[in-house]
Amino acid sequence: MSRTLRLFLDFDGTITTADVGNQFFLRFGGDACAALNRQYLDGELSARGYYERALAVVGSCDASAFARFLDDQRCDPGLHGIIDLCAAQGIALTVLSDGLDAYIRPLLGREGVKDVQLFSNGLHWTPDPAGERLSGTLAFPHGNAECDRCACCKRNLMLGSAADGDVLIYVGDGYSDRCPVEYADLVFAKSSLQTWCQQNNISYLPYRTLEDVRVRLAAELNNRTLRPRPRAERKRREAYMMEA
Repeated sequence: MSRTLRLFLDFDGTITTADVGNQFFLRFGGDACAALNRQYLDGELSARGYYERALAVVGSCDASAFARFLDDQRCDPGLHGIIDLCAAQGIALTVLSDGLDAYIRPLLGREGVKDVQLFSNGLHWTPDPAGERLSGTLAFPHGNAECDRCACCKRNLMLGSAADGDVLIYVGDGYSDRCPVEYADLVFAKSSLQTWCQQNNISYLPYRTLEDVRVRLAAELNNRTLRPRPRAERKRREAYMMEA
């Protein structure tokens, strides 16, 4: 059986050193957006509902201020090592984010990352005639009609790309990563995702930086220890059967 290794990377707080989406709404929407985020994390708002209400609070955005905001954001320096390892080992690399492409694509582009497959929510900026202010339009092309927990369904995207026998590797840190790690064979977790994995008996490897991930993943590849995890395989089969 042909077996492909597939690595799925979260963006906010994983590729970046901070949660850029949260920082954006805090900077441009203040306490009102912070309150909406708490409602989302408490399950009172869907992710889509959170984005729609938060963007309404932000309203139009000063173009220069948004550019400065992007300048302030930082990517984990280990990102390039992960990309190089995947290229050298023939690992299919995908970025899965429940964030917004209006900041994801510019930040990846600044790092010279252009050819990696990316799935996220959309935020299209339309400038005013003077080009000084931006008005945003949201798009949610990867939602799940049966679950509004996230606006971009990472689980469906992950499962939709995988064939039977593939080994799925997931690297994440937060709320939107909770669902997909149940279906992954090898999980790298930090921050609140690490706590979630501990509470739900999901096997994981802790990490602090993407360089930690690269080193451990390279060791796993060298030792030829990567294989489907029975619990994850069972979850994937159940999901496929429900879709059939």
